[in-house]
Amino acid sequence: MVSVVNRHNKTIIIIKKHRPMTSLSHNNAQRPLQTALGNAVNGYFQQNNIAKTGNKALYQKAIIITLMFIGSYACFYIFPEPYSWLAWAFHGFATALVGFNIMHDGAHGSFSNNKRLNRLAAHTFNIIGSNAFYWKQKHNLNHHPYTNVAAADEDIEAFGLLRMSPDKPRYWFHRWQHIYIWLLYPLTSLFWFFVLDFLAYFNQKIGEQEFSQKYGVKESGIFWLSKAFYLLTYLIIPGYFLGWETTLIGFLCLHAIMGVLFAVVFQLAHVVDKTEFPKPDENGNLPYEWAAHQLATTADFAPKSKFTTWCVGGLNFQVEHHLFPRISHIHYPELHKIVREVCATENVVHREYPSVWQAIIGHVRHLKNMGQIDARVNDGCLEASSRLS
Repeated sequence: MVSVVNRHNKTIIIIKKHRPMTSLSHNNAQRPLQTALGNAVNGYFQQNNIAKTGNKALYQKAIIITLMFIGSYACFYIFPEPYSWLAWAFHGFATALVGFNIMHDGAHGSFSNNKRLNRLAAHTFNIIGSNAFYWKQKHNLNHHPYTNVAAADEDIEAFGLLRMSPDKPRYWFHRWQHIYIWLLYPLTSLFWFFVLDFLAYFNQKIGEQEFSQKYGVKESGIFWLSKAFYLLTYLIIPGYFLGWETTLIGFLCLHAIMGVLFAVVFQLAHVVDKTEFPKPDENGNLPYEWAAHQLATTADFAPKSKFTTWCVGGLNFQVEHHLFPRISHIHYPELHKIVREVCATENVVHREYPSVWQAIIGHVRHLKNMGQIDARVNDGCLEASSRLS
């Protein structure tokens, strides 16, 4: 079970696993950086008299992306082969855009100041194949509080296929992981939607961490109905009208594009050669205050590219997102300037890559490095780590 509490000026997450309960805490006795960032960002919104949630620009973009999503699906049935497969591939791109721009803001409660609209935006994840409840548990309550911490962040787990953290075991095949990732990443969404979702549902946990709340009758119903709807919409109906061979090839094209986009966009923010992987001491204490932890473990990329920002829903500004997850991504370009200024004043490193390509190089370089170096010496709150080569 995961729960967040405040104790003696420390933000603490309690993680109940198969081993004895472990607590991780940030060094929040003094929080000068978090205070400075909060004051600067709040001042920006107050001075400009604007809401922190989505605005007209976001809603216009959401409409365009929704039309791309619906239109590309309709093209499955309009275009003949092999052009129909291009429609499937483009639909994979449009689906990723729904996740980045609509679902992600909705799940963080930043899409709108209307709670119902936020829930609707978050539940688009059920429509595109996954599950909003599972995402909240994994992303909001697992990844965000303790980014890149091997004891808590399930996003740096890969069933041993990849070694992303120095606190994970290194196996002999990891020396080639920077190469074979390009064979694994196209499978990301397939594995996510059809394996991880079901493992989470039946085990009621993310990896080894139990859910903060169980699936109720309502959430269970949504889970099964949305999975049935997805299979009906993307396999059964197209299979009936287009034939099974065309449908299966198209389905794989869709997930290959979506999988690569999901994997790359989220990996470039954290699993790169500029970020850190903080390790708790034997008492579960992390070295940084919460805000400094986010800055140490997260990197921006392509901050000047309006096209990249539009497509990935501001997730190229992951530093700003991790510091202010309840602020809509539509504001991140402006927040980026503010955060950089505060970091310069506070003498804290703001990590970023000028382009997507340079971030990809940083990601590949990090994985290559992780495939060659030994694991760090372990302590009590991390799983045993050993070199097997």
